[in-house]
Amino acid sequence: MIEQQLYSVALFLAGIVNIVMAAALLQNSYYYKDYPTYRRARILTALCLIVFGTGFLMHHCFQWRFSWPYAATALTVTYFHLGGTLLADSHTSLLNPAYLNRGIAFRDAIAVASSIFILWTGAFTESAICIGLGICIFLVHILFLVYTFYTTFFRVRDGLQEMQLGSVAQFTRWMLMACHLIIGFGIGSIVFTALLPNAIWPYTVLISVGIAVFIYIFYSLTEYGAVIDSATNATEDLAEKRNKDIRI
Repeated sequence: MIEQQLYSVALFLAGIVNIVMAAALLQNSYYYKDYPTYRRARILTALCLIVFGTGFLMHHCFQWRFSWPYAATALTVTYFHLGGTLLADSHTSLLNPAYLNRGIAFRDAIAVASSIFILWTGAFTESAICIGLGICIFLVHILFLVYTFYTTFFRVRDGLQEMQLGSVAQFTRWMLMACHLIIGFGIGSIVFTALLPNAIWPYTVLISVGIAVFIYIFYSLTEYGAVIDSATNATEDLAEKRNKDIRI
């Protein structure tokens, strides 16, 4: 079937493109060793791209969409949950360098591990209840991370405007657009996975759109490096100002 062939080609291209971009982020992260927050964000985003790329290639190789729909759904939600968590933590920490600590990392790890365990239990037992519960954990956790990102973004944006750092504020707008895109792509994929587990064409369209979304995220993160000095100083100043306000 031509429809199935297009689906496989889209998966293969998406997987390769994501892994190539991840390699570029990891290779160049060395040059930002003096900017630990930005370097960590590049590494976490690279891991996110690897997770998504690996997931796409697994779909391409095993074709579970046609032979094992429960596993296909579990795999899709798994890489969206793990990859989305890595992306959210990397971008929120860029806005607030003090955000990502051991407590946050442990909380996110527990949420992701719980969802993945329940999803794959549902896949192997072919339990729709377990699959649904795993998806619910994913949605609650990711929506919480999205809320945290949005509130952090608007707080930092207002602070940058108060500090009259318009050039830095302009380069942080891509973060908001990146968040819009990844949320739309993620929700669309999960909804189609849940409602149309055996359909093909919606996933071909979504994966093709997903390639553009991840390219935009990659491009935007690398562009952020062009104003890394001003951005680092601005976010650190804002964090220090918030700490002073809390002490007062």
